Amino acid sequence: MTDSRKKLFLLNDEQIREYIANGYIKVETSLPGELHEAIARKLDLMVERGPNLGNNVLPHAPEFRHVLNAPEVQGALISLLGEDYIEYPHRFCHASLPEDKVPEDIPSEVGQRYHQDSYTPMARPRQHYPRFARIIYYPRDTPVALGPTHVSPGTQFHQAIAEEDRAAATPMVGAAGSLWITHFDIAHGAGVNQSDVVRHMIKFIYMQRTESTSPAWNCGDERWQNPDNLQAPWDLEVAWSHIWDWMCGNPDRYHSFKSNHGSAADGNVADLVAALTPSETLDRVLVAIRKLAALGPRAAEAVPALAALLNQDHQAARTAATYALGAIGDPAVEILEKRLEEAGQSGWDKDTSTGWTESAVSMMDEAHALSAVGASAVAPLAALLAAPDEWSRINAAFALGEMGSAARDAVPALTRCLDDDSHRVVRSALDALGLIGRRADQFVPRMGRFLVESRPDWEEVLTGSRAWMARDQVRINAATALARLGPNAAATEQELIKSLDDPCGYVGMIATDALQHVGSATAAKAVMDLVLAQRWDSSLTKARLW
Repeated sequence: MTDSRKKLFLLNDEQIREYIANGYIKVETSLPGELHEAIARKLDLMVERGPNLGNNVLPHAPEFRHVLNAPEVQGALISLLGEDYIEYPHRFCHASLPEDKVPEDIPSEVGQRYHQDSYTPMARPRQHYPRFARIIYYPRDTPVALGPTHVSPGTQFHQAIAEEDRAAATPMVGAAGSLWITHFDIAHGAGVNQSDVVRHMIKFIYMQRTESTSPAWNCGDERWQNPDNLQAPWDLEVAWSHIWDWMCGNPDRYHSFKSNHGSAADGNVADLVAALTPSETLDRVLVAIRKLAALGPRAAEAVPALAALLNQDHQAARTAATYALGAIGDPAVEILEKRLEEAGQSGWDKDTSTGWTESAVSMMDEAHALSAVGASAVAPLAALLAAPDEWSRINAAFALGEMGSAARDAVPALTRCLDDDSHRVVRSALDALGLIGRRADQFVPRMGRFLVESRPDWEEVLTGSRAWMARDQVRINAATALARLGPNAAATEQELIKSLDDPCGYVGMIATDALQHVGSATAAKAVMDLVLAQRWDSSLTKARLW
């Protein structure tokens, strides 16, 4: 490891373990208090005079760059996402005003505010792998009385928020300049502001560009162990260790789990399956699932019982079952693939059956499990891309993308999906191809055309008052995939330059990132021309316009 990386204050093993299991960590910086107060004063003016500037909050208070570029913050982001992470265009200041009437039951009120964030501007799948990270930053002291953001540890894998999650709300309190990084999908909600001042919480979103090939943090031991500071309520070691191996870049994403349990794996499969019933306590169910996962392919006869737990309550049981099926491996592929196919055939309605809204989408647990199986699931999933049912094709594309480069053999089938009649399938295929990142010559020219073309049926407004269309998200996904491809996207340079003027600002902002990594002189000039034209003088006010 170079000295420059050491200076970035990379995270250690324990911090990474806490992030994987609990879903969030706190990052301390050494920035001066006057910097945070300068940011807070500008946010005060924004709240006082309006409007909330949304994504433009960063140029409104350019001092933010000192926070986001602090070595402790950059070191944490590199540790979690890799050195070439992407700063996503969405950011927002949540200004919590003092409550006119403080609720009598504050914990209950906080619980009712709980949610999982949507993917702005339109739907993307929720991902178990921590590809997206959210920074939560307070420029001023934020004790419980000011209503800090609360999180429920371990909920980042959940398809829905349960009452027990709401009851487990944990306040993220801190002094001025406090900064937290969370898994994007963790359940969270605003606290109750019982003070007489405005509480500012600003969120920034970051995204992994390329898949991990080795630990990006200060790693001392590449084998998983549960963190000492474990706050998640249930032991999901089979899922956590899998994600740890994914972050380590280990081709075998069950290496740690097998190292911890494989040599000692025992138990009668029939007896363990018998424990997978609602009459058993959740602790006993999770122990049985963990023992079945440790048996690997020897637990083949448990596949139907484990599959029956998918997409069901309890959330911990379905998550553990998902990754236990991945650990069993090849014997699970056929039933998982069949369940994905049947889900599409069962009359899927995009508005009811699956939770597809234009905010976020929960893919089927079968798709996550097939991704966890790995290479032997690639061919069946690629075949499923030709299924007559949209929902089956969407889940197959998602699962292949989650495998990353291991799914390179599916690139031809995914490329054919770029001509699918469904914009949801096209969006899923674009994401998957960007994540796989191999054989780019087969799809990059076609992908570039999405930046400048559209289809009549993609012009329908899908998001109500925000007026986003399918066309917008297709172009965002295309730009994101090209940004992930770096120099391999060079053939689309002209389309990327043209997209800098796209009416959807997200497209242009992500295209600037893609052009930076294309790396040509003309790409760099186009980016600088845009940046110079969009400079914002944050010192101007209504009384002083020049």
